[in-house]
Amino acid sequence: MAKPAGKGDAESASTVPQVRAVSSLDELRECIHQQTPCVFKQNTLFTFQALLDEAWLRNHAGQSTVSFRTSPTGKFVDPSDGLLKIASSLSSKRISLSEFLNQQEPRTMLSGTDTYIFTKGAVVEEWSALWEHAKEVVHEHGHEHALIPQSMLSTVGFWMSRDDIRSMTHYDDSLANNLNFQIKGRKELLMFPPDDWKHLKTFKAMSMQPFSFFDDIKQGRLRTAQQQRCQPLRVELNEGDVLFIPSTWFHFVEHVDRLNINLTFWFKTGRSTNEIEKPKQSLRNILIPFKLATAYVLAALKS
Repeated sequence: MAKPAGKGDAESASTVPQVRAVSSLDELRECIHQQTPCVFKQNTLFTFQALLDEAWLRNHAGQSTVSFRTSPTGKFVDPSDGLLKIASSLSSKRISLSEFLNQQEPRTMLSGTDTYIFTKGAVVEEWSALWEHAKEVVHEHGHEHALIPQSMLSTVGFWMSRDDIRSMTHYDDSLANNLNFQIKGRKELLMFPPDDWKHLKTFKAMSMQPFSFFDDIKQGRLRTAQQQRCQPLRVELNEGDVLFIPSTWFHFVEHVDRLNINLTFWFKTGRSTNEIEKPKQSLRNILIPFKLATAYVLAALKS
């Protein structure tokens, strides 16, 4: 459950600069154009932001197939955890959305990287009722607040989670921009610019720093030179907020409410992948990716 903010929380939050908050669509569009992270905190722009709840989803998308994961620790996944805990968090199950809603199982995450509303230039049929509202974000469907040309849209992912969970720090390896709509619940994020790869123990698109590394940054406990050299931004994402995460920015995400619902629109930057400078790899301990690879194998056997 979400914890009430206390004096210590306010003091620690002040040590990390906030992501720029914008209050107009023109400002949001300018941030997207300039590839600058920002969060739009103003009024609800699209119908799905007010519409989506468990009852609507059950009635309009209940038979849709979803893939979900359960973590014994609420971490997806902490590289410092034991092999079996990581494997358990990676293991996925495929059921209908109605079954997932009925379970109300704590520390579960339905991932937008598995549950697509729109992908490969087409709408996923079983999510067509949701798409009727989600498409308001793209210009071709005529909504006055549209933000993205459909020709630039790569994928739309649907997320749902229960209770406190945290996700591994990463950047989106598709190299797409990320427009993130917080519909229900609250999230807290730390975001890191691409150049921080030097300090994040990066392997492919992931940071292999333990979750305690990011907890310390949030609390202002900069114990190591790597923490002191990072340039994090902090954002608290509340219902109705829209977060823009530019291509190759790292993000550490905490879901801090009983229920979170989120839609993510990944869209092209307008540059070819060859023109985008990907963060490099800085991990020096080869045993860590070996542990994760083994956990993936165990998870596949368990699924």
